[in-house]
Amino acid sequence: MEPLDPNVVDEMAKEFLETLTPMEMGFLMHDDPQPVFLQELDSDTQRKYRSKYGTKNLRRGQFFRLKSGSITFFSHEHNLKFKLDN
Repeated sequence: MEPLDPNVVDEMAKEFLETLTPMEMGFLMHDDPQPVFLQELDSDTQRKYRSKYGTKNLRRGQFFRLKSGSITFFSHEHNLKFKLDN
């Protein structure tokens, strides 16, 4: 068996991740994350994520509280680095 080209493996992984919902991504990436609704977050946390990702993405994504107590966010947009479509 010949070794796989890393670019092929990357493309296969990308295609797989694109089939997952934000909820599924969170459960795949973290050990026992607790889903949190946007409305359950305090106003400072909402403001922080809204300014980073935009309102539309917050509604479409999923927040999780991790075992450490920190909050993380997953969206269909895998590489959100700035506000999109507010």
